[in-house]
Amino acid sequence: MIMSFENESDCDYSRILKTQDGKEVDLLVESLAYREKLGWTGTQLKELYAFVSFAISYPASFSSLVDSYSTKESGLKNFMLVSLALSDHGYTPLSIRLDSGDLAELSIHAKQLFKIIGE
Repeated sequence: MIMSFENESDCDYSRILKTQDGKEVDLLVESLAYREKLGWTGTQLKELYAFVSFAISYPASFSSLVDSYSTKESGLKNFMLVSLALSDHGYTPLSIRLDSGDLAELSIHAKQLFKIIGE
C-alpha cells in the first residue's frame, strides 16, 4: 500500500481529517508544515502521502510499517510528522512496525527520536 503512492494527487481524496470537534483540516498540509519546521525535508514524500491517507482512514488507531524506504531517514520521521498533526487534533497514534534490519538497533533509534519529539 505504501509504495503504491507516487505523488500528492494520490491522496487528494484522503487527506481531510474530521477532527473530534467536527472541524475539517488538511492533514497533509499540517504534516508538511511539521516536516519543514523540523527540517526533515529529506523524507520520502510518497511515503508521507500514504501515511496521511492511512491516518485519515484510521485516526484513532494510526499505526505504520516504517521500513518501506529508509527506516531512520524516512519511515520513522514520516510517521512522527503525521502523528504530530494527528495529536494536534486529539488523536493518539498507536505504534510503528519494524519488519527488517537490525530490529534492536532500529528500536533504540526510534525510541531516541520519540524522546526528541516529546521534548
